[in-house]
Amino acid sequence: MPGKVVDLKRKPHREVKPPVSDFWFAQVDVRLGRIEFMVTRLERQIWAVVCGCFGLLVFEIVKALSGRAL
Repeated sequence: MPGKVVDLKRKPHREVKPPVSDFWFAQVDVRLGRIEFMVTRLERQIWAVVCGCFGLLVFEIVKALSGRAL
């Protein structure tokens, strides 16, 4: 029986990534980049509103301390 065992030659297995995954990851990166841009823009707008309100508050405090009425 040992004389009848034959080794079969197999093709070498190469690990190849499908090209679709690169496209998918590129799309995810683009969308995440857009989300980050929108969050940054929203953060700037919120800071602008906060600074504007703080400025108006300072003007009102100065007006109240100076004794001038509306």
